[in-house]
Amino acid sequence: MTEERYFPVWDRVPDDEFVAAWREHTMATGYPELFDRVSTGRPQNLADVRLLSTEIKVPTLKRDGQDWVPCPLCRPSSPKFQTGRLALFPHEKTVQFIGHNCAAKHIGEDYRVAEQRFRRERRARNYQKVWRDLQARVPALTELLQRLSPMVQAIDASKLALAKEADGFPTFLQSELAHTGGKVSTLVDTGLMDNRGRRIAERAALGTVVGLRFLDKARLTPKLREAQRILGEIQADLPVWSAASDTDALEDLLRIGHRGTSVVNMIRDLLDAVSNSRMFLHENNLALMERWAAADDSPFDHLSFRRKASWILLDSVSYAGRHRASFRISDAMFAELPFSGSALAKIDLNSIE
Repeated sequence: MTEERYFPVWDRVPDDEFVAAWREHTMATGYPELFDRVSTGRPQNLADVRLLSTEIKVPTLKRDGQDWVPCPLCRPSSPKFQTGRLALFPHEKTVQFIGHNCAAKHIGEDYRVAEQRFRRERRARNYQKVWRDLQARVPALTELLQRLSPMVQAIDASKLALAKEADGFPTFLQSELAHTGGKVSTLVDTGLMDNRGRRIAERAALGTVVGLRFLDKARLTPKLREAQRILGEIQADLPVWSAASDTDALEDLLRIGHRGTSVVNMIRDLLDAVSNSRMFLHENNLALMERWAAADDSPFDHLSFRRKASWILLDSVSYAGRHRASFRISDAMFAELPFSGSALAKIDLNSIE
């Protein structure tokens, strides 16, 4: 028989330091139920339970006889489980280590509610951990976006000009290239015959058309402006919150934290979009599309798509109709890409969402 412990002393949610110390004790000793002020007697009021830890697998090899841990919910005095969670029973004012399967069964809906709240609180804690690191990157990220801005505007201006002058051409071309990832090919007569006397043709690769993000309808400028706005917001501190705080503070922190931590991936995607999009109007890419169009099995009857100095000239005839365009592109489109490795270094957000 295991002697029951009873500590109805918890008028508030234990702080993170208590939970961290309990976890360290558990891993070192194998006895989570014997930590300071952890009760083991059966709780009578299970309502409004608050989960304090993730699922912990107890190192039972460190326990006498290598027994499992008694579960206060269903078997307080004999071995029952190996994996469980630390929990607060606020009406009992006790903290206990409970078997996760037993808890789901015996506590029911309140346990599911507690699990949802715990996940949200864990996200909040992770936002708090990364926020200072994120704030420290704001100057470098702001400079990066400033340098990227002329390229973004040049790409958007060219996208708009092509879409306006050759209405429908970007959509047509995107539909032809998207399903192959830009790879274009043609049928080539091998000069051989099959056993029925028919000529054998094989598909030969011509190359890969790059820069397909240029054909997307979405403009890049709004994404850049949104990233700049978020960087401005990150300079402010997060709302003050702890596990014992009110729900409104948690909601505010989650909203602001999610928006702030999304900006690194947002900027990384913007860089990828610029790097990809500007290659579409490169001379080599346009020449490849002309070679593809000259093939008998291409969707074109005719295609002239060229860059002359700062001008793009298009004359296309295809099953989608006739399309023509002539517009200037900014030198900024092909300027050297800015890059800040330290500013875009990965922040560990794996456990946030």
